[in-house]
Amino acid sequence: MDYNSIIKNYTEEQKDMIVSLSKLNEITVQQTDKYHTGALNAFFDLWKESFPGQKQNKGCVSCRKAVFLLFNKVASLISSDRLKAEVKLEEFNETLKKTKKAKKHITRTGALSPTGARN
Repeated sequence: MDYNSIIKNYTEEQKDMIVSLSKLNEITVQQTDKYHTGALNAFFDLWKESFPGQKQNKGCVSCRKAVFLLFNKVASLISSDRLKAEVKLEEFNETLKKTKKAKKHITRTGALSPTGARN
């Protein structure tokens, strides 16, 4: 399954929602061993939009696991893509900040060069 083809169908708001609900669900599962209800409903709604031919039931344990596994992977891919974009932007900004060093001008007479230093 190609996760990038799934991600490109979502808006930025939906991507933000997926990432935040995935984090919220991970915290809830660690604390209570149960899925977060809001995340459960939202992920099943997104599943119905993305895969209308694949029916999933909220009452089925393996269906819930499959839906949450998919959206956790999608959320981690979205987060890693955003992190890569931030790193590339920082690298680009650093290259813009670098200045070129002034070259020394060689004179045959030993006079001062335009930079003010003797050669």
